[in-house]
Amino acid sequence: MSLEGRSVLILGGTSGMGLETALAARRAGADIAIVGRDPAKAENARRAIGEGTVCGVLDARDTGALATFAGGLDAIDHVVSFTGDQPAAPLAEADHDMFTSAFEARVWAARNACAIAAPLMPPDGSFVFCSGLSASRPRPGRSAGAVATAALESFCRAMAVELAPLRVNAICPGAFGTDVLRRALGSEATMERLASAIPLGRIGDPAEIAHAVMFLLTNTYTTGTTLRVDGGFALT
Repeated sequence: MSLEGRSVLILGGTSGMGLETALAARRAGADIAIVGRDPAKAENARRAIGEGTVCGVLDARDTGALATFAGGLDAIDHVVSFTGDQPAAPLAEADHDMFTSAFEARVWAARNACAIAAPLMPPDGSFVFCSGLSASRPRPGRSAGAVATAALESFCRAMAVELAPLRVNAICPGAFGTDVLRRALGSEATMERLASAIPLGRIGDPAEIAHAVMFLLTNTYTTGTTLRVDGGFALT
């Protein structure tokens, strides 16, 4: 899967699955630009990806900041976004701010990416947005995140129609071995229990999400779809 001569902008590309995707795209020959909110993570990611990587420290929900950054890039052929927020609270405590935060982190950031980047992209360009299993497999106390991920998948389908021939897809990861998951679960024993509930019997490697994203970036007849990469977790 070659991206030789192509330019890929990755929102949330400074750690975890976003960084793995940036590394995979670089190995495939792409020029890389990454965006993240943490300056230290951004600098570490820039060094890991290598010479020529363009790095922006900003929040993708900030329309003006993202427009300024994107407008300064030499080219954008593909955009990948791993922005998101999964606030936790029972419904009675899930207030307006919590729902707004979850929605803006997923959907408004995606809206910004499409509105800003699409006019700068060639007709064979594409977008990939990271959704989550909560869109179809919600858990108690996670209603705000579930609504936001479901809305993001719907947004991708809408943009696949509106922005065609640009392609727009979603990637839906299950449980992957990222720092975010480790902090959420709190212990190795909890990680092992989660792995045992997955049909493939293990937590995913972030490189496996990167491989799936690469498919969506390079398969020129796939648009408006959500690709689930979860080891069968959604089936349980």
